[in-house]
Amino acid sequence: MSLVSNLSPSRRRFLSLTAGASVGFFPKPFARANNTANDHQQPYTTIDWDNCQAIGSVSHAHCRSQTSLDLLVRRGLRHLAISNYYPSAPCTPGERIGQFRVQQDFATVKGEGYVRRDFAWNEILTDPEQGWVEELPESLKDQVPFETGGSCFTQIQTDVTLCPNAEHHSMTDSRGHFNSVGSTFASGTFDVRGKYGLHRHGYAMGTGLPWREAFERIIAALQVPDGGGITINHPKWSGMSPVQIQEHLDFDPRVLGIEIWNQTAEQLNGKGWSLAEWDAVLATGRRCYGFAVSDHAHNSDPGFQGRNVLLVDGTTATADLPAACLRAYRRGDFYCSLDGKLQLRRCQFQDGKLRAEVSQASQLRVITAAGIVHEQAGKEINWTVPAGKAAGQQHVFVRVEADQRDGTDRLFSQAFQLA
Repeated sequence: MSLVSNLSPSRRRFLSLTAGASVGFFPKPFARANNTANDHQQPYTTIDWDNCQAIGSVSHAHCRSQTSLDLLVRRGLRHLAISNYYPSAPCTPGERIGQFRVQQDFATVKGEGYVRRDFAWNEILTDPEQGWVEELPESLKDQVPFETGGSCFTQIQTDVTLCPNAEHHSMTDSRGHFNSVGSTFASGTFDVRGKYGLHRHGYAMGTGLPWREAFERIIAALQVPDGGGITINHPKWSGMSPVQIQEHLDFDPRVLGIEIWNQTAEQLNGKGWSLAEWDAVLATGRRCYGFAVSDHAHNSDPGFQGRNVLLVDGTTATADLPAACLRAYRRGDFYCSLDGKLQLRRCQFQDGKLRAEVSQASQLRVITAAGIVHEQAGKEINWTVPAGKAAGQQHVFVRVEADQRDGTDRLFSQAFQLA
């Protein structure tokens, strides 16, 4: 797929309209206090490109079986922020099949809000006074009492990290889905589509909270204080406008960014790319990281597309890697790609000069708020911000894209903001 065709002309028009409208959209001082380059270091600032580890990671992949895990690991992914839902609970090495149908220790309950206590679903469903098991169709009634099966995972390789994460959904005031990379917060129940009646009897199917409260709870449960954060999932599929994305980003600096590629959304309705939305947000001066994910697709497509590649100091001890990976997410020290064949070997921006290098011959592009400002074939690309104060206002940010010349891979750097 040609990236040029994906950018022109509609995306350029989208960017120009959104960037131009930003003058009138936002109250002074530009409504970006929480997510500007002034509040965050630029990506890759501390990376020693000659001595760093590149660790394949997922920030959005559903996986509750050894087969599914093997499909991820087979493609060289080692840092797995598995994002299960129903319920939205962090995946652990000891998770057992069906355990959340039997019991969980969290829920949002009508009249109580979010609570932590034991919920034994067999007892709740069959309670002689308040239970409703007799209301269920025979096919579902026969499944009660629920039982816990064997381990979801029978063999996890020693170099694979399961990172706390879950996909949270069904907020009371937002249609969005959000991942909580590095957070132990859990929400919702096992009852997909409410067929067992939990939602009708007061137990929220998903988060069941206003999105701001859900975000506060996610952030409070971050495993590493200076690592990980919240991602905004498949924004185009969710119908989330750039202005809505900005509102979520401005809530807290630990709202990291958006998925620019979601394979499942692309397969279902052709709304997998959110590049125009990404650039529209970056054009306001906000920090917004881009993520590429397979979502559910890896379970049915061995050639699935979407990964993040974390850049971690090469001297990091094995025991320290889980925390270092979460810090890489927080700092923007990662890039994303479709296949993982192309590698970002260098990406530096200093004194108005950009230099980027990839591992294979590619079609390289420099993108700013003005669109494609430079393009060339090869392994390396350089670009200098034009002189003058107006250049910063015109370009606002700069990032790099690469299309593999002899293959299907596409690579995206994080964006540098022009102060």
